[in-house]
Amino acid sequence: MNRRVRSYLARFLTLLLSIVAPNAVVKAQNAGRVGAVNPDATGTPPGSGSRMLAIGSNVVYKEKIETTPMGSTQIMFPDQSTLNVGRNSSIVIDEFVYDPNAGTGKMVASVSRGVLRFVGGQISHTAGVTVNTPVGTLGIRGGVASIVYPLTSDFKASDPQNLGNASGELVICNVGTCTIKNNWGTVTLRQGFATYVTGPNDPIPDPFRISDASLQIVMVKVTSGPTQTGGVPNPPTDQMTIRQGYGTTIITPQNGAPGNDPLGYFSIFDGGNSSAKGKSQSGQTTQTAPNY
Repeated sequence: MNRRVRSYLARFLTLLLSIVAPNAVVKAQNAGRVGAVNPDATGTPPGSGSRMLAIGSNVVYKEKIETTPMGSTQIMFPDQSTLNVGRNSSIVIDEFVYDPNAGTGKMVASVSRGVLRFVGGQISHTAGVTVNTPVGTLGIRGGVASIVYPLTSDFKASDPQNLGNASGELVICNVGTCTIKNNWGTVTLRQGFATYVTGPNDPIPDPFRISDASLQIVMVKVTSGPTQTGGVPNPPTDQMTIRQGYGTTIITPQNGAPGNDPLGYFSIFDGGNSSAKGKSQSGQTTQTAPNY
């Protein structure tokens, strides 16, 4: 191959990459969408100002999601997983990559404060999902997990036998397998069990059965309040959720207080929230429950 041909090919490849690469980056940046939201919840994309979240809003790579003491939101991802961000929380979607053809990908999130409920999708059944806090790293495989950081006094009072002297991060494995690790070591939780992490170098206590009272507190923090609707004035129909790209609502919405669903599988946002209880959650939680 002579020099002229090599020079031509180099210029052609440079031009081709300049056209393709930006499109690939744009696609990668759109990590998920808002499925439900209660004011006030905001998102701050990298290099941009803060914005109020609304149903259907895109959530991009590296975006910081924050809620006030009355705010909450649910982020729905293309692999049909969801992040339910409770009140007074702050999280960042550090990484989301998903190949729908292969059904594989990677998801990493960071929690700096608050309550987070993760409902697993396709990625959690293959490579797993990672959630980081200042004191530890949680790996989730094929299920549902809840994280509280930092652990507050109401949780300690609800379960004094196991949480009375606890601090730091509380991890609850509702469904599937969860692995919590820090610089000290690794502990695996099976469904229905929990543990806490007091610091990055501290021993992690043996898993224990989480109390119903603690589960109820998680539910209160991640569900809508008595006058909140998850961002919709009227309960949407299945046709509406399909048009919005959320999938068919398989689960019949439950009426009443969050206590009707103490494990928090379905009533993530009570009242007017069919769009937040679609296929992404129903496919993961209808067949399994912790054994007490």
